[in-house]
Amino acid sequence: MKTLSLALFALVIVGCSHEQSHNELLSRSAQIVFTQPDSVVRMLSPYYNDSAMTAADRALYGLLYTEALHLSGLNVASDSLIRVSIGFYERHVDDEHLSRALLHYGIILYRQQQVHEAVLSMKRAELLSSDLDLPAFKWYLYCVLGDVNDNVGNHALTLSYYKQALRAARQCDNRQWTVQTLNNIAMTFDMLGQKDSLRYYTEMAQPCYEDTHGEVRATYLVNRASYMLSIGQCQEAKRCLIESRLISPTDRGEKLLADIYLAEGDTAAAIQQWYRLSGSLSPVVAIQSYRQLITYMNRQGDLRGVAEFSQRLNEVYHHLYEHSDAAAVIDLQAQFDKQIKERRQFRSVILLLAAIILVIVFSAIIIWYNRRRIDLLNARFAESQKQYYLTRTELTLMRRMKEREQRENFRQLKDVVSRLHSAASIGKPAPDDNMNALAQLSYAMHPKLRELLSPLGSKEQQVCLLTVHNFLPSEIANLIVATPQAITNTRVRLLRKLFGKTGGAKDFDTAIKEYIKTPIP
Repeated sequence: MKTLSLALFALVIVGCSHEQSHNELLSRSAQIVFTQPDSVVRMLSPYYNDSAMTAADRALYGLLYTEALHLSGLNVASDSLIRVSIGFYERHVDDEHLSRALLHYGIILYRQQQVHEAVLSMKRAELLSSDLDLPAFKWYLYCVLGDVNDNVGNHALTLSYYKQALRAARQCDNRQWTVQTLNNIAMTFDMLGQKDSLRYYTEMAQPCYEDTHGEVRATYLVNRASYMLSIGQCQEAKRCLIESRLISPTDRGEKLLADIYLAEGDTAAAIQQWYRLSGSLSPVVAIQSYRQLITYMNRQGDLRGVAEFSQRLNEVYHHLYEHSDAAAVIDLQAQFDKQIKERRQFRSVILLLAAIILVIVFSAIIIWYNRRRIDLLNARFAESQKQYYLTRTELTLMRRMKEREQRENFRQLKDVVSRLHSAASIGKPAPDDNMNALAQLSYAMHPKLRELLSPLGSKEQQVCLLTVHNFLPSEIANLIVATPQAITNTRVRLLRKLFGKTGGAKDFDTAIKEYIKTPIP
């Protein structure tokens, strides 16, 4: 039992270690697949038939291995591996990896001459990656789409894709990719006969030229040689072509070298070049070589050779015709782009309509809320108005009552004052009820007067009240049983006591009357 447990534990450890090695291997490969594809091919090749991988690892392995082979310039014979990756990433909705897998699936189909399906797969990859930040992948994607359009002569779209690839290469700050893309643009303009554009893009590549190697460096030299030939600098062009041949021979460079040999009068060397280039994989180079050979044989009177090479040229044209689906490829891309544009416009319209509906709903809610608030405010205002009218009515009643009270007090005060004047005129002291009535009515009409006189004694208050009501000192003296001089002295004393002033009796009279501010009749 113990032995069995140890064996199971060992299997688990081995399994975990194997899985971990897969993760480390794939992670490392994913980091360098665009910059070191050859290394990725060597790293992944031993695991091609490894059945211990999980579904996710197998999908990533298929993508990275196929991607590395294509980036290395190698063909993939079967699409089974990449189809597994596509299926996995479609199920898990992984747009980044799915777009990469679709591109390489399209490349495989394209090399199998399944052009329609290949272009559709590539366009799907372009669509899925449009909103993703994948500059390295987009550089390769746009280069491939540019090459596809270049093969069918759709030069406008070719240049468009190459220029998008150029932006992606600069975003990656990769000089090799930048020069390679500039080479592609320059070659396209060279094919169109636009030598100024050829020169412009070749000169743009010159600052990065020294940092390139291999075919990219050789192609730059061929482009430079092509421009030199167009301006008549044959020796400089020949020097560039010979240097290019030493780095990485290209059929286009050999064709230009043959043209130089012919211009120099070295027909034998030119003929040798044309013979060799007649089997070129580039249809343009092969056709031009056959034409030169046929022209030469016509001059030599070699009718048999002319017939043979004319037949071969016809076979090249026939092969191109059979495998050329240029109109279909161009139309397919146009239709795809149109559908995507219409779909995006439809989506924009739907979003716009949704936004309008939301605005309408939001506006309706705001209107409803504001109307409810207005109704509430109106109700509050109506209630406030009602309260205002009630309060106003009450105040009016109170004012009227106060006015009636004041009029009654004024009438009573008038009667009291009149009775006191009558008593004073006959030298009779004021009755207590009259003096009390005078005090109550005066204080009712002038509340401040009560506060002012509260510290005084009764005699002093009587002097003040009688003074306020314009009684003469002699009358005051008769009413409170005192001498006029005593009344005068009291008034002088009260001026200082109540108002803190010094002066005569008349000053007191003026001060106390100004204090109440309301004249008393």
